[in-house]
Amino acid sequence: MEIRDIGERLEIGKEIEFKVIIGGVVTRLMCSPENLEELLIGFAITEGLSSNPKVFVEGDVGIIENIENVNFSINTSGCIGIYTENDFGRVTPKRRFTIKEIMEKIKILNNDVYKKTRAYHISAVVGKSVVSMAYDIGRHNAVDKAIGMAYKKGVDFSQHYLVLTGRISKGIAIKCVRAGIPLIISKASIFDSAIDVCKKSGLSAISIASGIAINNGAIKFL
Repeated sequence: MEIRDIGERLEIGKEIEFKVIIGGVVTRLMCSPENLEELLIGFAITEGLSSNPKVFVEGDVGIIENIENVNFSINTSGCIGIYTENDFGRVTPKRRFTIKEIMEKIKILNNDVYKKTRAYHISAVVGKSVVSMAYDIGRHNAVDKAIGMAYKKGVDFSQHYLVLTGRISKGIAIKCVRAGIPLIISKASIFDSAIDVCKKSGLSAISIASGIAINNGAIKFL
């Protein structure tokens, strides 16, 4: 096999197959190899599997315990999209965030990992400061990792928001609602299915690419 440079060469992204055991049910996620424990914590919370998950990771195998629901299905839109289809509830903000502070914080998405590889989605949980930031080949995974990191720090999600590089789909919006995050901001577009989630759940959203803001009380326009 021959590999040649045909332009500016970037670092190559890493991808693994991660075997996950959930209440005796085995599934597999394609993901980046970093922060696998946080990935499982976030996944369990945002898929409604557990509000207080216990996870164990050894190599490329992970186990989620203390679960309340294992009735999930595979729903994919080109990225890793395994999510449950049960009622996702509602979310209520405890803080309001100004457009000025949101636009300032979203700059963190253009970080060194992204610049060096152009291979990953970036996601972060943000309040008065950046609480957690994660990357992964899949936008769903990046969101789960950032939420898992923040959960381990004992964050009150109702006073924070989530920023990401990927599109806001139904699955991504539902993940925020289940975690209790009242606001999601993306540099990319938002789907009509995600707007419907906002209407039903009270989630607020900003899509830079689509040029719209959906405010259910989390955004302060000044």
